[in-house]
Amino acid sequence: MKLFNTSTRKLTFTFLFIGISSIVNFSQAQTPSMVIGGIEANGMRTTEEGVLRTIIYKSLVASKKYTVNDRYDISEKVGYEVLKKCMGKECLVSIGKQLNADYAMSASYDALGDRILISMKIVDVKTGSIYKNEIGQFENQFTELNRMTDIMIYRLLDIPINENVEKMLSYKDNPAASYGPGKMNNSGPRIGLGYAFGANGDYFTRSENEGGRGVPTAMVFNLGYQLEAQYVGNENFSGLFEFIFNVGGLEQGIAIPSLAILHGARFGKSSWEIAVGPSLSVKQLVRGSDDNGAGFQTESELNRLGINTSEFNFYQRPDTRGAHYFSTNFVVGVGRNFQSGAINIPVNAFASINKYGTSFGLSMGMNINKRKSSIQANKR
Repeated sequence: MKLFNTSTRKLTFTFLFIGISSIVNFSQAQTPSMVIGGIEANGMRTTEEGVLRTIIYKSLVASKKYTVNDRYDISEKVGYEVLKKCMGKECLVSIGKQLNADYAMSASYDALGDRILISMKIVDVKTGSIYKNEIGQFENQFTELNRMTDIMIYRLLDIPINENVEKMLSYKDNPAASYGPGKMNNSGPRIGLGYAFGANGDYFTRSENEGGRGVPTAMVFNLGYQLEAQYVGNENFSGLFEFIFNVGGLEQGIAIPSLAILHGARFGKSSWEIAVGPSLSVKQLVRGSDDNGAGFQTESELNRLGINTSEFNFYQRPDTRGAHYFSTNFVVGVGRNFQSGAINIPVNAFASINKYGTSFGLSMGMNINKRKSSIQANKR
């Protein structure tokens, strides 16, 4: 009985192994085979056919729709020089038959000014007819050939494509409506309003004879320019540096310059962003005390009155009677970029903080992004 059970188990495992092997072999037999024929490159930075062939091979294998013969197998049968020049239908049918393949394909890459034209065709070896062909126009971004090839293969094989990537890589006839994937340059003018609190706000609303500006509110109009340097980016995230030169208070007949250097990130399809960093501005400060019972008086005023100030508590405050000093601030900004084609409209809320108070405000800009930038740094 024990021997019978052992034999039964062995027989069962044998049939199971044969069954699984048959299923695997049947599955492989059902997958049509593909031969990659000639690959042509014109006007590119490199005409290295082998690189383009590897990219196409990778895309076809990843699709899992074909069993793809690699170039070494093909070269053994037909010769590599013959393979490289095999672009036409008759040649593709010929090498396909020599390798018992179901399909054969060729591709050409042509750089034409500001665009790259990619053409691919698949030939049915058995019927000798063109099975599928596809032509695509893309922005001339050499470092994006990998993804351009994926898009072309996916089109040929009816595989769903990331529409956002396809849209940003595809060539646009209107240069002003073009933009590179993941890269957005929002350099341009900025205007906005800020409201100051604390000693900074008091400086604006205080009367002029007390060292203030004598304006009704502590609101300041800002006019500036932002330079943006983006050092990494893709469809969902970008890291950037922002350099913002701003002049405030022009409506009050004064000029308060500042320079902010911010490090930030832009993320999501809606282009939300956040940035933080220091800023340097010019501020009028005076040293004084209000211990004399007559309100705030500067140290020089108290000295002229001959008052003994040894017990007074002195401090500095923003005041028109003071000298000009450099003042450092901490700035944090949050905003979103609204985009229509190549037109960017960045809108940001910000806070600028220093020991004399905090200013809150809004800024807005507008620029046209004409430069097409790749997500990856160009490798030379």
